[in-house]
Amino acid sequence: MTGRNWFLAALAAHARAGGGELREWLNETQAASRYQDRIFVGSGDWDKLPNPDGLGTWAEAGREVTFWLEYDTGTENLTRLAGKLDGYAILAGALAWAGHACPPLLFCLPGPRREQSARRALAGHPDAGKLRIATAAIDPRTTCPAGPVWLPLGQPSGPVRLIDLAAVMPDPWQDYRDERARQRREAIEAEHARLLEAGWDEYSAAELAERAADQGSGR
Repeated sequence: MTGRNWFLAALAAHARAGGGELREWLNETQAASRYQDRIFVGSGDWDKLPNPDGLGTWAEAGREVTFWLEYDTGTENLTRLAGKLDGYAILAGALAWAGHACPPLLFCLPGPRREQSARRALAGHPDAGKLRIATAAIDPRTTCPAGPVWLPLGQPSGPVRLIDLAAVMPDPWQDYRDERARQRREAIEAEHARLLEAGWDEYSAAELAERAADQGSGR
């Protein structure tokens, strides 16, 4: 909790200095429930969803990035640390199914040696490719998380700024989200045509077709 709060304080101080805007910051409880009303997961997967230490939205130069935060103190077993990706992968898939992008997952680590070990453990996890993961070995009391301190996992680029993470790490669910969007458009068009053929007026048919598509997708 202390580390998460320092992370927030560092971003807020940077924003006050004119370097950006902290548009959203959620604590652990709020972050865990952030997407519950936007996603659908199987009954056996609800208990597997992650509990991020925080969730934030950082804006700078006309862009913004929403991220999950895992603040590591160096005491947790690396296998357990990497095992958190199980739940994040389930959440990312559920978000993609509902049409939402996969936020970057940030691991803030206490030092370079811990970061190297953590990166190896994370990269070896089977769900690593389903997420946008970046790491940084910083103390947010002295180093601002908004700066070029983040190393994307599995990417050849060097350290990048927080605001640039979404751009340098492609969303692994983008093709899936595009396909889901195409299916939804086709479902709306088909239902719209069916309602018009059945004698509904244009406005009512369009509204009902949209509702039917939302119900069919669980939205």
